[in-house]
Amino acid sequence: MACRGAKYHHDGEQYGGAAFCNLFLSEDRGLDLHFPSLGRRIPLSRGTVVIFDTGQPHGVIHRESSGFNVADFAPDRDCVQIFLTWELPVEDAHVERALKVAFDVAPSTSLQVDDEHIRLNGELATVCPDSGRWCRVD
Repeated sequence: MACRGAKYHHDGEQYGGAAFCNLFLSEDRGLDLHFPSLGRRIPLSRGTVVIFDTGQPHGVIHRESSGFNVADFAPDRDCVQIFLTWELPVEDAHVERALKVAFDVAPSTSLQVDDEHIRLNGELATVCPDSGRWCRVD
């Protein structure tokens, strides 16, 4: 896969039953994988491997910035990151144990839904693409 920066998002609706494993192949371009809810920034350079929860808000941002800004990714700037990605099924007992996965399932509603989604305080949630903060789905 490739990215040229990435607005904040989560992948829980598509890949809620998996953790992502990304291996970055590009040289350091001054970009970080940012997890704003966790206060974590991971500098992206060749050989960096990241395993993370697909429901965790994340984005690829310029190292000197505090959030995603489209101006940081001007067409004349070389900021493409190439990476391999694969999914690790968290329902697999070996993966669950290795990653210390603890499922937070709402028993009163889990049998009533037929798609994957994320809830915050009982309400459907999404991610603000600029800040990475959770917000209610209207």
